[in-house]
Amino acid sequence: MCGIAGVWNVQDAFSVLHDLLLGLQHRGQESAGIVLNNFRVLKGRGLVEQVLTEENWLESERGIGHVRYSTAGSLEEIQPLVAFTKKGKIAIAHNGTIPDAEAWIRSLQERGAVFQSTLDSEIFLHLISMSSGDEKEAIVEALKRVKAAYSLVVLHEGFLAAARDPYGIRPLFYGKYRGGFVVASEDSALKAIGVEEIKEVPRGSVVFFEEGEEVVEFEKREERFCSFEFIYFARPDSSFLGENVHKARCKMGEELFAENPIEADLVIPVLDSGLSGALGFSRASGIPLDVGLMRNRYMGRSFIMPVNREKIVKKKLVPIGDVIKGKRVVVIDDSIVRGTTMSIIVNILREAGAKEVHVGIHSPPVRYPCYYGIDTARKQELVASEKDVEEVKRLVNADSLFYLSLEGLKRAIGRSELCVACFNGEYPHLK
Repeated sequence: MCGIAGVWNVQDAFSVLHDLLLGLQHRGQESAGIVLNNFRVLKGRGLVEQVLTEENWLESERGIGHVRYSTAGSLEEIQPLVAFTKKGKIAIAHNGTIPDAEAWIRSLQERGAVFQSTLDSEIFLHLISMSSGDEKEAIVEALKRVKAAYSLVVLHEGFLAAARDPYGIRPLFYGKYRGGFVVASEDSALKAIGVEEIKEVPRGSVVFFEEGEEVVEFEKREERFCSFEFIYFARPDSSFLGENVHKARCKMGEELFAENPIEADLVIPVLDSGLSGALGFSRASGIPLDVGLMRNRYMGRSFIMPVNREKIVKKKLVPIGDVIKGKRVVVIDDSIVRGTTMSIIVNILREAGAKEVHVGIHSPPVRYPCYYGIDTARKQELVASEKDVEEVKRLVNADSLFYLSLEGLKRAIGRSELCVACFNGEYPHLK
């Protein structure tokens, strides 16, 4: 998962991109990069504050940016990408993963394309360059050929473009700002800088920004927005499909208790993404909620860290023994992917004196790999694909383990037009 942003005709675009990407930092913590007007590039490994520093400030009115955690390509390949094409100089930032990228790369290489990276994002640059028509027509033609999964911002000398794939798998929003336009992966990042009239880039459409905005629809398929945006990735103050993420997670917790009533003394959230679900579970059950695990907020999100997850979790979560000791606790988290993190959490709680540890997950078991931009590419890494619930319970050393059903998830979000391929193996692009 990554975060992308764009700025068009706004004074001090550098600072605006800095603030937008800072608001999207939860979506990627490995690297940050921007491309400004005249295609000046600033990239680096690390957080936004470490890369887009005051010393690196550049005067600008236009640009695009990207924060990254790797699902494809090496850590050294930092977006946005810049290329000299038949349609002029173009920069691109991409959130998502193209599931048939290898076939695309082979096909383009057979036609003479030379790739400068291993990033699937570069496919768009080649397709735009090879497409017919003017610059805008070439972008539309290229987008028609790639079915999933992407949200894009494209910087051209004469315009900024923002696009989403025909299924609308990955999010993207825009709004007017200081006489120009701004774009970001989540509406919360736009609200944080004061944008009020925020619109969603329609699925299967590209929005061109020049003096105004022009929406061009190229193809629409059945809506399949990524359910994991609600479950884990997005900020609680973001909204998708007209539903606030925090409220949706609270409803997930309520549905989780309705499906799995249990007696306990305490509900403990795994901070931060488990907090809203734990609130809902506590309200529905009447079991008090307390903070039994403190989070070191100077650590990143363990799910999106590329290496050393076990070491990171132990540093990130610290138990409060006086809260936990002698209690039957229900620990609520958003998901179990590999099982490593939850096993560590359960052991931390037991070592702090918990009498019983029950694990509630406010999403269904992740049984299938995601090919659309989440780092679960190998099925054998997914604990629920190899083990049933009882086996996972024993693996994480819990007294009980229960998940939210797929139907419960859809009820909580209030929509059924979701991509749930990681739960049921039904991939939109294969239909």
